[in-house]
Amino acid sequence: MSSDYCRICSFILRDYFGQDVSEIAKPLQWGQKSFTTLSTILAEKYSKCMVQETLLVLLQFDFISAICNVHSIQIEYKLNMYNILLMLRYPKYVSIIKRKFSSIHTELVQTLLCIGRASLSNIVLTCLKMHNIPDDAFDKYWEKGVELIKYEYFKRVPTYVVWTEVKLNKMFTPPTKNHIDEKKILYAPNFNKFHLDIRNKMIIDAVVRTFDDTIIGEVMKTILSQCNDNLSPVSNPIPLQLIRSNLNVGNNYLLEYITMIEEDPTKFLCKSYGAMCNITVNFKQIINCLNDSIIDQIVSYKFGESSARLFRATRANKLLELERLQQAALIPDRETKTLTSELFMNNYLQVQELKKPNTRIGRNDGKSFYLYHLNDRQLHQELTEEVLKMIGNCMVWKFKTCEDNRRLLKNKARFDGMVQGLQDKQEADKDFFEEAMDNLFSPSERILLDSIGRLLRKCQLSIMRLDECLFLFYIYKHFKEINESNK
Repeated sequence: MSSDYCRICSFILRDYFGQDVSEIAKPLQWGQKSFTTLSTILAEKYSKCMVQETLLVLLQFDFISAICNVHSIQIEYKLNMYNILLMLRYPKYVSIIKRKFSSIHTELVQTLLCIGRASLSNIVLTCLKMHNIPDDAFDKYWEKGVELIKYEYFKRVPTYVVWTEVKLNKMFTPPTKNHIDEKKILYAPNFNKFHLDIRNKMIIDAVVRTFDDTIIGEVMKTILSQCNDNLSPVSNPIPLQLIRSNLNVGNNYLLEYITMIEEDPTKFLCKSYGAMCNITVNFKQIINCLNDSIIDQIVSYKFGESSARLFRATRANKLLELERLQQAALIPDRETKTLTSELFMNNYLQVQELKKPNTRIGRNDGKSFYLYHLNDRQLHQELTEEVLKMIGNCMVWKFKTCEDNRRLLKNKARFDGMVQGLQDKQEADKDFFEEAMDNLFSPSERILLDSIGRLLRKCQLSIMRLDECLFLFYIYKHFKEINESNK
């Protein structure tokens, strides 16, 4: 793994679990280790008991995996860095549930994200305790938890014993209430289901932006809701009548809307004509278009619009000489040479040399052709590293801001807790809180708190947007691997 990847994982563990957990997990970034080896490495700073407790916490959230080493007959621990990186998407997961379900479902999802894995009864009891809700609401919250299991947002996971497994047909089976073994059945968030929702939301937003019509977005949303929940390149065939029966708006012009999407150059949909009209969604084509759009924006932002035109011309024509590239992009010769050199130096373009064959025996005139092309794998690796570096910089900036203003933020958090407690008891009004704020904080401190809040929100928003790029690159790579395996 890259150093930026490791740095981000350390920042995330430090922000959510503290400095000690981050330091103890750091040796696992460079390879799996046994408890004895890890304790020996950290013996100067941490006791064996502290290391053991940290490993239990990381196991609880599936941030490490316990692997049985056959040769040494001992358990070794491997860090799951991808699962740690998923913590950046937790706010997005909560917003998905808030948009699709009730507040009770949202509270249950938030609780499970906070505790990692637990039985359904423990999830409900923890949720009731966290939100100060009477135990009488247990049955109501239990039913909502069962719904989340049936909709596949919670999945059954094995216990901490390394050789146990969960059968596929029982992964989304809800437990029986008040059963003896109910607390032995553990559940964790099903991130694949959340990722499908994120992917569908990206596709709907792209369709709305392309056609500037919200009704087309509703049509696309209805079509995506009928697709099988998997990450296959092409969806299952969906009958037109099924789409019409589930669509709330635009029924009269459904076929026209589908034809518009089909005839667009992006080719998001494919329509089959026959005894029954079926619609299929080309997920691979959609992800390719979104991926190309993001890379074009990156090139345009870093090097200018002329460089973006050269980049698009090279991608469209695969292999191009400099003269052909100049003609395709309609850019002057001298400027083309400068811009292609700049893109080549930054690994956005690659050059392949083809030597010209000799025309006479024993004569070598040394002429060669230089063809410009894209190395897709290398380009995505470079962009992924850049995105990870930017996320790391945002997290450093956020951490430094909190450290420099620790005292002020601590007082503000204490004040917010007092306000929340009074609001719950309904013992004060808005004027009382404003007066208390004026007495506790000077005008300059209030201005500073506002600027810190804006800065932290900006950092968090930037991290979430950069994570969307990582998510898109991940799906693109997934489809690329499927395509290569089928060849």
